[in-house]
Amino acid sequence: MASALADASLIFDTADVQVIPGQSLTLTCGVKQDFRLCFWENDRGDIFQVEDVHAGVHPGMRTPEDLTDNQCGVVIESLGVEDLGKWTCKVLLAGRSLVGSKKVGKTKAVECIEPFVRLGDHCYYFYESGVKTWEEAREYCLSMGTWTDLAVVNDCHQLTLVWDHILMYYNSSRYWIGGADLGQEGSWYFVDGSTVPVGTPFWYPDNPSGNGNCLSLSFSHGYFDDEDCEIKVHFVCQAFE
Repeated sequence: MASALADASLIFDTADVQVIPGQSLTLTCGVKQDFRLCFWENDRGDIFQVEDVHAGVHPGMRTPEDLTDNQCGVVIESLGVEDLGKWTCKVLLAGRSLVGSKKVGKTKAVECIEPFVRLGDHCYYFYESGVKTWEEAREYCLSMGTWTDLAVVNDCHQLTLVWDHILMYYNSSRYWIGGADLGQEGSWYFVDGSTVPVGTPFWYPDNPSGNGNCLSLSFSHGYFDDEDCEIKVHFVCQAFE
């Protein structure tokens, strides 16, 4: 038994990986030895037991297609900001454990291609030639490229940059961005799967008000506002590649 344990080794690529928000990521982890259980832990301290992931317990995570030398592998189906950072695979054997870690980081922004403009680290397009419902706006953004969608504005600095750009170049108006609570009332998510921040400095006081299920930048102050998804307003697209 001691010899078998001594021969046990983790099959793990420790190289950091750069990702695009919204894409899927396979976290591979295998072991050359019988093991009792294995799990992944992220930078926030969330723990995902691999057996539970493979059983479908964790929404948004699933079994990889290839488990060869990857018995402890998992797939994150749509990466959000909360998924960035260090991910650690820990495999428990009889008498000891094997551990491997790697960093998942956001792909550095590339040069923006017209009609997108760079604001901070991101590329945006401000649709001003008409108005659309939230769903129509999203369809338009998705049609602009492989990695385009309604804007994800989950950083207060980016929120300031986006709204200041609107005030400088366009008439102050209401703009759709890529957040909604269409899945469950009160659970707000962006189109890349990340959660919509709550409270200040994102939402205007006493909001969301419950008036709607789609996220806009308010024409009066530039903060987040929940609106009826069927109203037609301008919108902001974002290029993620």
